[in-house]
Amino acid sequence: MIQAFLLDMNRKDLYKLALMLQRSGQVNVIGMSAQPQEAVDKILQLQPEVLFMDLQGPGLQGVLVAELVKQKIPHIQIVVVTESKQHALWAFDHAVADYVLKPLEEVRLSQSLERLRIGS
Repeated sequence: MIQAFLLDMNRKDLYKLALMLQRSGQVNVIGMSAQPQEAVDKILQLQPEVLFMDLQGPGLQGVLVAELVKQKIPHIQIVVVTESKQHALWAFDHAVADYVLKPLEEVRLSQSLERLRIGS
């Protein structure tokens, strides 16, 4: 079972993602937050295997959070879940495990979970 933390400043999307991941039967959501700074503190404390996060937010806040978390927990896998392709190049350059566009779809999320399972 994948131990995951969720970060999305849109609470509706945050709870939708949590529900979809729990329904998959492959993910245990060990924490979630709509506040980036609070999320960093919780992630460092909980040490999840995977961080599902939206990079969108004020300025480069999401990107900075992802970089900080990856620096502190190098083995963590990050899955970007966002409405925009704006950060796709950044994600590719930083070896993000997957990049999922909103609105979330069960099939696409299942593909992402399969990528996590096989480690690519």
